[in-house]
Amino acid sequence: MNKPHNPAAAQNAALARMQQFMSSSPVPSISTELLATADGELNRELNHFLFDPPSNPDLLKGKRIAICCTNGVEEVEIIGSIRWLTERGAIVHIVSPRIGEFPPSLGLRFPAIAQTHVLSVRLMENAGWLKIDRYMDEAKVADYDAMILPGGSWNPDFLRADKDAQNFTRDMHGAGKPTCGICHGPWVMVSAKMLKGKKATAVWNIQIDLENAGATVIDEPCVVDGNLITARFPYDLPRMIEALVKQLVAA
Repeated sequence: MNKPHNPAAAQNAALARMQQFMSSSPVPSISTELLATADGELNRELNHFLFDPPSNPDLLKGKRIAICCTNGVEEVEIIGSIRWLTERGAIVHIVSPRIGEFPPSLGLRFPAIAQTHVLSVRLMENAGWLKIDRYMDEAKVADYDAMILPGGSWNPDFLRADKDAQNFTRDMHGAGKPTCGICHGPWVMVSAKMLKGKKATAVWNIQIDLENAGATVIDEPCVVDGNLITARFPYDLPRMIEALVKQLVAA
C-alpha cells in the first residue's frame, strides 16, 4: 500500500538535501576596525585617512569623481573614498551597470533593490546597499574629472565583462584624467586592454594577471604611471587617493 503524499515532509527532505551543498562555517570578513587600528605604518595611515577631519573642506570643490563598481564592492574602499572626497568638496557618483536580464538557465536571482543599489561586502560578508547615482551606459567622460575602480573580488570580476565599463575606463585614461584602481579593481583595466607597457600594481594574487596583460608590476602601496594610478589593498587607499588629489589639484 502506497503511503499518503506528505507535502511538508517532501519539502523538508528537499531543504535537507539543499543544505548538504552549503557550508555552515563562519564567513571570513575584513574588519574596518581591526584594519584601521592594527600596529602597522599603512594601518595608521588608513586610520588618519578615515577619521581625521578635513583641513581644507574646499580642497576638491567642483571636482566630479566616478566610482565605478557593481555588487560585491569592498565596503571600506568605496565608503572610505566617498567620505574622504565629499568631505573635501568633491561630487562623487557611484556608477554601475544595470542588472539587465539573464537566461533562466544561469539560475541567477537578484532582489528588487539591485535595480537601484549595489551590495557592498567585507571580503566575503555581505554589508550594506549603496545607491547607484548613474548607470554605466549613461556615464560620459566629459562629466567627470577622475575615476576609481574599487576592489572586492566579485565586483570587478562582474564589472570587467561590461563593455561600457571597459570603454569608460579606457576613455578616462585616454583623456588624461586620473584613472585609479585598487585591490582587484585593476582587473577591469586588464579586460580594457590598457596595461601593456604600463607600470601598475594590484592585490598580490592578481599581480600575475597584470603581468600577463603586459604591465610591469611593482609591489608597492601605490604605483603612478602618468594618470594611471593603482594600489594593492584597503590600507593602501590613502596613498592612492593622495596621488589622485595631486593630479586633480594640479589640473
